[in-house]
Amino acid sequence: GVLLMHPSLVSANPMRITAGEECNEDSHPWLVLLTTESGTMCGATLLNQDWVLTAAHCYEREKIWLSFGVHNREQRRGDEQVREAVGTFCYPDIPSTTNSSCPSFTLDRGDDIMLIKLNAPVTYNEHIAPLALPDHAAPLGTECNIIGWGETELIVGSASDVPLCASISTKENQFCQDVYQRNITDDMICAGVLEGGPDACRGDSGGPLLCGGQLQGLVSFGGYPCGEPMVPGVYTKIVKYRKWIQSHML
Repeated sequence: GVLLMHPSLVSANPMRITAGEECNEDSHPWLVLLTTESGTMCGATLLNQDWVLTAAHCYEREKIWLSFGVHNREQRRGDEQVREAVGTFCYPDIPSTTNSSCPSFTLDRGDDIMLIKLNAPVTYNEHIAPLALPDHAAPLGTECNIIGWGETELIVGSASDVPLCASISTKENQFCQDVYQRNITDDMICAGVLEGGPDACRGDSGGPLLCGGQLQGLVSFGGYPCGEPMVPGVYTKIVKYRKWIQSHML
């Protein structure tokens, strides 16, 4: 079935990278761990000292915490930083929006993207640094990387202590459209490994799809069980929202 990685739609947390390997500890300074009071876990990406990008379906009405510089969730190094969300903006909110439109988010609508304003700027260090927005779309067939702390097994709550990295490639959107029997728009990226294996899973939602070192996508939805053959995942295409993102960050 289709895995809608919204906490209320699945029996466990949102989408863990299957068939991944532990990422190099120094290779992901822009990776952010998003957690909430109810136990939702998502990935996110640091854009600058005040702003983080993630998926709209990671929104919760309660407090949202953002942890920076994290590698092992259970064994902290000491240079990590934690902030709280003071603003959550979902497309097509305008910068003057005071109340977020995120609560009304449904996956049918698409636009699975959310900007989070931090309560205080983060301080960059060896393990905390931003990632630039993409200046062009990734061509079809591009090798990309996914990264996250999500589930690795079909065991509910089998989230990983360390972020896992896996390599997948972009596919024709029509392929995902046929698999999911729904409209996969050009605001989305279809990506995976058709033989099965590497895939995002619950807990990886909102995390980055990196192609050629550029932040091209956000984990949105996929099949469940994760990593099934011929079932690529669907990612929000960031380049389509670049102007909207920049208008908020000014």
